Amino acid sequence: MKLTLASTSKFKNEIFDKVKLTHYSMKPTCEEISLKTNPYEYVMELSLNKAKSILEKSKTDIIIGLDTIVVINDKIIEKPKSTEEAKKNLRESSNNKASIITGIAIINKETNQVINTYQESIVYFNEISESDINFYVENEPDYLYASGFIVETIASNFINKIEGSYYNILGAPVEKIYDILKTEFKLDLYSINNK
Repeated sequence: MKLTLASTSKFKNEIFDKVKLTHYSMKPTCEEISLKTNPYEYVMELSLNKAKSILEKSKTDIIIGLDTIVVINDKIIEKPKSTEEAKKNLRESSNNKASIITGIAIINKETNQVINTYQESIVYFNEISESDINFYVENEPDYLYASGFIVETIASNFINKIEGSYYNILGAPVEKIYDILKTEFKLDLYSINNK
């Protein structure tokens, strides 16, 4: 049984492909707006909205919506809109910890079953010098992605340790997604990869 991921993000889709969660990809048609101030409720609502937005058009029965945010000092760090914002996010991360929270929504069209939850990982950063911040934005082509840091490239030099799922930090907590597919929807890798 194939899956449909409500995302055209190259990062998320590559991760799904690597771990053999065979899927189709569709761009969600909803606005990424939530009035929730609690970060867990915020990502859960946005992930559910993304999954619901492609429900009618999806050719598969299982739809997955994901939304990831970064929280530093109890404040949601939005995707940077400029180089200065990206630098500011890195300054806030310096000698600090960042909570990466991904909302997960999985809908079974056939049974109307909905699972809406989240996964959280903590990234502890070392001190990041102004020189390293400038080097990062000059050499990281995707620095305007997510919170302004991509942990699998240059920013990995700034990390002291990670608690929780590494894939969650990349926006696709496949460990938890597969566990839900297995326990709640009775799917395994064989059934996902064969019609």
